[in-house]
Amino acid sequence: MGRGLRENHLRGARNRCFYDARVTRNAERDPWYASWFGEEYLALYPERDDREAVLQAIFARELLAPNAARGRVKFLDLACGTGRHAVALDGYEGGVVGLDLSATLLFEALRRPRRPRPGYVRADMRQLPFQGATFGAVVNFFTSFGYFDDPEDDVLVLREVARILAPGGAFLSDVFNTERVVGSLASREEKTVAGEKVCISRRYDPVTRNVEKEIEMGSGAGRRVFRERVRAYREEELRALHRAAGLSVVAQYGEFDGSPFDPRRSPRLILFAEKPLHGRRPR
Repeated sequence: MGRGLRENHLRGARNRCFYDARVTRNAERDPWYASWFGEEYLALYPERDDREAVLQAIFARELLAPNAARGRVKFLDLACGTGRHAVALDGYEGGVVGLDLSATLLFEALRRPRRPRPGYVRADMRQLPFQGATFGAVVNFFTSFGYFDDPEDDVLVLREVARILAPGGAFLSDVFNTERVVGSLASREEKTVAGEKVCISRRYDPVTRNVEKEIEMGSGAGRRVFRERVRAYREEELRALHRAAGLSVVAQYGEFDGSPFDPRRSPRLILFAEKPLHGRRPR
């Protein structure tokens, strides 16, 4: 992290704020993620709790500890949301930075009794506001990859991750298992959230390779409609994208208990990738 950015960031943290980097890369018109990750999102997914995050963070800390030690800052929680993983990762000298695009989710993170050090940054993951080789490890939990209309933007995210990783650093990414999700996709679901009827429609588009979700909340004048759209990458595709960005996938898991990845049964696809120590391109 550059000196000026660090000073501004820490000053903001003391004022119970976060450093807001200039968001310059947003060519999409009304991207779904710009409006969805707010109060309605938090109400719809209350089960994404701190206990789950602690277990996942323990797995990440134990796996990535040797890599994290190589950075001036130990961890970047990329797309940190409400900070539940960032606070669980905290504890290393050198600290944790949580980064997200949603101001709403970051303000929720600031309401926690604990916050990671150095703190939080608001920025676009396609243009990370950090100097090269800053972090020992980057983590990206709960399918926060594959959001953009243009697949080249996903490539750019991985290149940015590789740029800010110290030599010998590591990237741990967690996405849904495409084969299992697409093969068992429930087309419609109804529930009640905070007294409101919520209807959720799901579909897989084989042309765009997106899993799409439409969330309708409320009715009448209070009706709101939100969308989620995530590209469904398979393991071999993600390995190739990592390799093109200069990262080498060295292990894959199907869950945060360390179980091996099974395309038919695993709920998650968790990839552990490393940046070469001496600038060699991964094979």
